[in-house]
Parts: sequence; C-alpha cells; structure tokens
Amino acid sequence: MRFAGRLSPDEFWERNRALDQQVRDAALSFPTYGLKEWTDPIMLGHWEWQDDTLVLAGLGHGTPHTGGPSVDVLTTVHDPVGKAASLVVSALGLTPLDDEYRRRRRQVEAAAGGTVLVPVDGQAVSFVVWGGQERWWAAATIGNFGIVLEGRRYPLDRVALIRISDVEPYLSGRNAYLRAFRGES
Repeated sequence: MRFAGRLSPDEFWERNRALDQQVRDAALSFPTYGLKEWTDPIMLGHWEWQDDTLVLAGLGHGTPHTGGPSVDVLTTVHDPVGKAASLVVSALGLTPLDDEYRRRRRQVEAAAGGTVLVPVDGQAVSFVVWGGQERWWAAATIGNFGIVLEGRRYPLDRVALIRISDVEPYLSGRNAYLRAFRGES
C-alpha cells in the first residue's frame, strides 16, 4: 500500500477509504495473524494483490521509524522462505533491480540459522529463522498459506500468534499513524 503523487487531503483520504474497504472485503476469506500478547500500537501492514486476488496480507505491531520494538506478520500464498529471504536482502539495501539481488537472495535462503517453535493458535509450528537478537526474520507454512515474521528489538521467543478475524483495529491504527505522519492529528 503505497501512495504516490500529489493528492489533496480529500483525495488522499478518499483513496484510503477505498483501500480500507478492499482490505475489509479480502480479510473475510484470507487468514491473518497477530501477536497474542501485544499491547503497543498496531496497524495494517503491507497488503498485495495480483490480478485482483489477495496474495499477501500484513499486520504490523509497533510504530514504524520510532526505534521501538516491532513485529510484522505477513500471510502469503507464495513461498514463505522466498518472501523472508527477499525481506532480508531488502534490509541490506538491495532491490530486485540490483544485479546482486538474486545471488544474495539465494545465499540468504541457503543460510537459514535453524528453527524455532512459535505457537500459532496454541499449536507449536516450526519456523525457519534468520538474523540475530536485534533484528530477525522467520518463515513457516500453515496449511495452504505461508507466514513470514519480521521482528526488530523484540525477542522471537516471546512471539505467539493468533488468528485475527477483525482487521478494524489495524485499519484504525494505520489511519491514526497516517494522520500523525501527515501532520493532521
């Protein structure tokens, strides 16, 4: 969900309302997960459609760009290990347009640092892990979907996921963040 160009505030919020409704409609049939014990701010993360089909849904825990703890939880129809590797390589500052990107992504996929069990709706699920204590990524498959976690300054061993059936608090959190970021609050 990236907005580009110059829009008036009314145009911006009208597009945002349309996106909110698109997310509400898609969330009814796509599993999303959040942190069970999280009490800090939450917001909608990255959502991606291909040919009008939702392929990735993200929920964010924490406030971007504050230096505080955060965990992003992505559900995808694609390979979660490949998605996690893409996030790791992006954190290095590379984009898919860089010549080095594919080679580094293959290296990351091959260099997983082991596994960790993460409770998902009370069931222990084995996640492949990359990174360290300050920043880490983890990936697993549950049923027909992949789950990718990206954490900053939050211990992976404290992560427990629950299925989210109501995305409204995440939409509200994102909209509050956008208002503050735009200087409208």
